[in-house]
Amino acid sequence: MDSEVALAGGDRLSRLSDGVLGHILSFLPAAEAARAALLSRRWRRVFAAVHTLSFEEPDRSVVQGSDDGNRSCWSPEYYVPVGRGLMLAPPSFVTGVTAALLARNRRAHVPLRALRVAVDDFRAASEQLVDGWLSYAVHQAAGELHVDLRLRREPICRRVYTLRRRGAPDDRNGDGQGFIHRRTLMNDGEPDYHDGEEDPTAMSPDCAPSDYDSMEEEEEDSASSSPCRRCCSTLRSLRLGSCWLDPPSAIALPSLDTLHLTWITGPSSGVQRLVAACPRLADLTLEAFVTVTKLSVLHTRLRRLTLRCCHDLAAVAVDSSELREFEYRGAVPHPTFLTMNGPCRISSCTLDFCGEEASHPVELAWLRDFLQLFTATKSLHLKSARLGGGIDSDISTSVPAFPVFAVLQNLELTGMLPEDDTTAIAAVTRILERTPNLETMSLFFLPGPEDPNIDDYGCHEDVELHAAHQLKYNRYTPVTVSEDTMIPCLRERTREINFVHYQGGMAQRVLAKFLLRNAPVVDEVCCGFPLGPLWMQNKLMEEIRGWVINKSAKMLFL
Repeated sequence: MDSEVALAGGDRLSRLSDGVLGHILSFLPAAEAARAALLSRRWRRVFAAVHTLSFEEPDRSVVQGSDDGNRSCWSPEYYVPVGRGLMLAPPSFVTGVTAALLARNRRAHVPLRALRVAVDDFRAASEQLVDGWLSYAVHQAAGELHVDLRLRREPICRRVYTLRRRGAPDDRNGDGQGFIHRRTLMNDGEPDYHDGEEDPTAMSPDCAPSDYDSMEEEEEDSASSSPCRRCCSTLRSLRLGSCWLDPPSAIALPSLDTLHLTWITGPSSGVQRLVAACPRLADLTLEAFVTVTKLSVLHTRLRRLTLRCCHDLAAVAVDSSELREFEYRGAVPHPTFLTMNGPCRISSCTLDFCGEEASHPVELAWLRDFLQLFTATKSLHLKSARLGGGIDSDISTSVPAFPVFAVLQNLELTGMLPEDDTTAIAAVTRILERTPNLETMSLFFLPGPEDPNIDDYGCHEDVELHAAHQLKYNRYTPVTVSEDTMIPCLRERTREINFVHYQGGMAQRVLAKFLLRNAPVVDEVCCGFPLGPLWMQNKLMEEIRGWVINKSAKMLFL
């Protein structure tokens, strides 16, 4: 009867089969897809045809301007007090995931393709519940299965970008010895664990979780909740976050091609066993590991490798014959950190050196050696505390700080550029002199140190935040640069220059004018400003327009 009414009313959408409707709803979060059952009786069974289930716990709401003077606090209904200051998450989200799986299981006739669950904090739920979710996914899958399970939202790294005062002695250990070893630097005074004497229980203070108790409880429990205990020939991609991992030696994942692990704890050999069990692995991402010190990926030919904030990882060996993308975030690594077997054909490379800027000669030499590994790349993104940091001066008269990137076409530099910085032009010049085929250059200016008077945006009104903008403009300060610098790529090849988060400080203006006045063939300029007064943005826009030599160039201001 409902179908006849639908047809008579011209409801073409309801005429579609359950499989087609389920495919459409699979692009929505599971909660929104389930609401379609309220439309009519025709839609009540459509949820069983959804092949991708995505659950993400909403962010905690914020109460501003509360009566007790605390102008920024978590919403009281998000956490339920249970005594002695302990707060537990309400069961609605966790039980909602289970209820959705049960509802789909009643009439499921479409194989499950993907299960994605992101929980804010899973401490209050039982581990058997997670095992039930994964068991359901494995038994309902056919052909291929993608699993994304993140049980806690934690920042990947708490290392902030900090600048060293120019001319200050580089004595980071406080004992007059200066820079000695990367692991000692990472542990900030803790004992230096070399090969054979590593401390697998040590947690890096730069990126340790806010709550160690839950991690200790996970370590005490068995590894039965690990999805890697389930041999699944259909598993194509696996993403785990904040889980205890100790896979058996007999594990086999023959179809897995994408593996993403974040905040994984357990024996240091667990990750190696898991990686070794994936003969078709092509995309590997490791984030915030605190126990893994060595990794070998020689059994498979990766196409993409990402290593973020694995501060204790000291040695990585990889088959680079088909590696096309590489991303690294952490301190400047030791020259023996990365070993690539086979020809290097990486086309896109991102290097993010978090924490304090590299300034010691040993670090600068390591930086140069690390960059040397990627000289065949076509796209390079360098991010550090200071824009172009470590490249403003050569290591020695015979060893330049920046190697030659003969085929580089796209370069992105990210970092802070303080008002008193006088090294930016020298650093950028050295880079441009060694990138003869550069076509596109982008500069991302990180905001400087935060104003201590504005430590919490939730405690201030919009007017106060607007008054604390970072735009600067001084019409009485002349911007003087050399306009006859002979940089071949800038004079003949570079077609596009982009400035992102351009604040108008003196150092930024000098660098922008230097680039634009020495780039006659540039035909596209893009500049993005942070929030601030409109008159300042207009003045900076007029200034940039005046610096561009090619007046027919396309100029875009955001």
